[in-house]
Amino acid sequence: MTTTPDRSATSAIGWTAAMTLVRTAAAAMAGWSLYTVARHYGMPQGLALAAGLVFDGVAYMTLRLASDAVRAGRSAAGPIAATLGMAAISIYLNLVHARFTGGGRPAEVLYASPAVGLLVVSALSWSAERATARAERGETPMRMPTYGALGWALAGGKAIEELKAKAEQHVTSGASVPQQPAKPVGRDHRALLRERFAAMDPAEAVEIAASSHPDMGHAELAEMLATYGIIVDPLDVALVLGEAAVPTVTLDRVPAPAATPVPAIGAQMRPDAAPNAPQVDGLTKADAITVMAKHLGGLDTPADTIATALAQQGRPTDTAYIRHRLSKARRAAKAAQQQAEKSARNTGTGFYP
Repeated sequence: MTTTPDRSATSAIGWTAAMTLVRTAAAAMAGWSLYTVARHYGMPQGLALAAGLVFDGVAYMTLRLASDAVRAGRSAAGPIAATLGMAAISIYLNLVHARFTGGGRPAEVLYASPAVGLLVVSALSWSAERATARAERGETPMRMPTYGALGWALAGGKAIEELKAKAEQHVTSGASVPQQPAKPVGRDHRALLRERFAAMDPAEAVEIAASSHPDMGHAELAEMLATYGIIVDPLDVALVLGEAAVPTVTLDRVPAPAATPVPAIGAQMRPDAAPNAPQVDGLTKADAITVMAKHLGGLDTPADTIATALAQQGRPTDTAYIRHRLSKARRAAKAAQQQAEKSARNTGTGFYP
C-alpha cells in the first residue's frame, strides 16, 4: 500500500527551513559587520559582541511585530517602518565593513545582499498573509485587470481610463467590506452557559432547574433562574411544576353537593379503604402525595395506589404527576442522606467504609 505525501506539509516545512536559513544568515552577517565596525572604532570586545546581539534581536522583533500585525488585520505601518529602518542600518554597516576590507563594490554587494534579500522576502510574505487575512474577513480588494502586456503597450491611455473607472465603481459600490471587529476571546464558560440557558423556553428552564435542585423551594428556584436572565416569580414556578394550590370557592346561596370522589387517571376506587388513612385536606397537592406515600409504605409506593387513596378523600390526582413528585422526593431524600453522611464523616462520628 502506497501513500501520497502531503505536499502542503512538505511545502510548509521547506518554506520554514528556507526562511530560517535566510534570517540566520542575515542576522549573522549584520552582527558580524556591526562587531567589526565597533571593534574598528575601539569598542571593547564584550560590548561589540553585545551590540551585535542587540541589533539582531531588535531586527527580529520588528519582523515579528510586522507579521503579527498583518495576520491580525491591523495596520503594520509602524513595525514595517521599524523593519525598514533596521534594514537600512544593516545595509549601511555592511557597506562600511566592505570599505574596511578594501573589497570594493563586489564586497559591498556581497555583505548587503542577505539583509536586502530578507527584506524583499518578508515584504512578499506580508503581502500573501495580508491577502489571506482579508479573504477570511470577507473583504474583496480591487484586482488589476488582465489586459496583458500588448494591451498596455498599444492602448495604454484607454487602459488607464478603464482602470480608473473600475476603481471608482469599486469604491462607490461598497464591494470592499470594511474590516470586521475581532471576535471576543477568552469568554468565561459560565457566561456561555448563561447565554444558552437564557435562550431556552422559560417553562423548560424551570423544569430543568427543579430537576437539578429538587430540594429548593419555589422562591429559591426563581431567585436562581434570575441569575441566568430568566425572570420568573415563585407563582410562575409553581404553575409550571403543577404545584400551585388551587383555591376552592363555596357559595352560601347554593348548598354544596355531596362530594363524589372522582378517580384519577389509572386509579380505582376502593370502598374498603383503611379508616386510619391521614387526612390531606388543606395540604398542597405535592404535600398530600408525600404524606399519603409515607403512610402507604414509603416513596416507592405505586402511583396508582396513592391516586386511589387520594381520590377517596376527594383529591383526584394524575398518576403521571404523582410519579414526578415521588421522583423529586426520592432525590431530595437521597441528597439529605448524603449530606448527613458527609457531616458525620467530617465530625468523626460516622462510619468509614
